[in-house]
Amino acid sequence: MIRSLLTLSFLLALGVAPLTGCETETQREVESDGDVDYDTEIGIDDDVEADAREAGRDIRDAANEAGRDVRDAANEAGAEIRDAAGDVHDAIDSNVDLGDNAENQ
Repeated sequence: MIRSLLTLSFLLALGVAPLTGCETETQREVESDGDVDYDTEIGIDDDVEADAREAGRDIRDAANEAGRDVRDAANEAGAEIRDAAGDVHDAIDSNVDLGDNAENQ
């Protein structure tokens, strides 16, 4: 569930970046046999890349916070389970003692 939310957040963050944030660079290369080759490289503008990095940091921070919340909730649930188990143990121990006392009398 958390992974899905993180993925959706990241995609939304990238969707906010303008589509015009792409840049292209074309180079003309002349081969040794005389053939001309054009290479086009597609990149991302620095501003868009910075925005994507910031969005990534925001997602990481949100994931860390969610992880801390889950850990804290698990610790709290574990403590409650330990307390309940102790109560059950005490109740069983009391019943065993009562049974032993009844047999002895």
